[in-house]
Amino acid sequence: MPYRLAGFGDEISADIQRQMDHLLDNDVKLCALRGANKKEVLDFEDFQINLIKTQFFNRAIKFSCIASPCGNVSIADPFAPELERFKKACTRAKQFETRVVGVYGFQAGDPAAQQAEAVKRLKDFAQYAKDQSLNLLLENAPGTCVDTADRMAAVVTAVGAPNLMVTLDFASCVAAGDDPLAAWNTLKRWIKDFHIKDRNAEGRDVPAGTGLAKIRDVLADAWAQNWTGLLTLEPHLVETPGFESLDGAARFKAAAEALKKILAGLGAA
Repeated sequence: MPYRLAGFGDEISADIQRQMDHLLDNDVKLCALRGANKKEVLDFEDFQINLIKTQFFNRAIKFSCIASPCGNVSIADPFAPELERFKKACTRAKQFETRVVGVYGFQAGDPAAQQAEAVKRLKDFAQYAKDQSLNLLLENAPGTCVDTADRMAAVVTAVGAPNLMVTLDFASCVAAGDDPLAAWNTLKRWIKDFHIKDRNAEGRDVPAGTGLAKIRDVLADAWAQNWTGLLTLEPHLVETPGFESLDGAARFKAAAEALKKILAGLGAA
């Protein structure tokens, strides 16, 4: 089964030349654009947008999504400023020639109690994105109203927008106490992207296959069902024992090699 790799270039380096060099060194030709040159994607100046896009495109690297911070704020905060920020993320998606914007499900101390408000806000995101011919990827981030598979399924169903899909972060499944294989089975109709990082019993993010996230089992079942989404490398190894002394490029390479070992074992190509 063929697979498609993407990666967060800013985990390699803030410098875009190093991002490009080491994405290609690991056979990754899709970048989840979150930041570069010490700026978040929404803070790029106009001249930087064309420069960054041209440099990546000249190296044959495209953008899998705009990895925006939208929705990664307290649900108690006023929504109007966040909607304006989301509109800017949609503009960035078109500027960088991707049709996908990553979003979060709003931070809440009591996710169940705030679910209705999260649904309302995500409906507004989805409608605006639809008007712009864009798609959304909602991540199961800890502390948000979609931190577990069951809450994610309830929210996505209630929003009811065909352009709202799901990113399943394996390490976040473990952090939430979800069984990753069960989460996959609950959410697979919406999952278009896996964030590839594992998590161990000590709560540390670790390379794929070395933690509790059952990445091999989930991907084996995904291939068996002809799933064709993205595998996006997001190592998060900067504080992990054995990796904290490495630079971002070395940590990214370790994460990529661990994933490729799993894929080779599954006969993926």
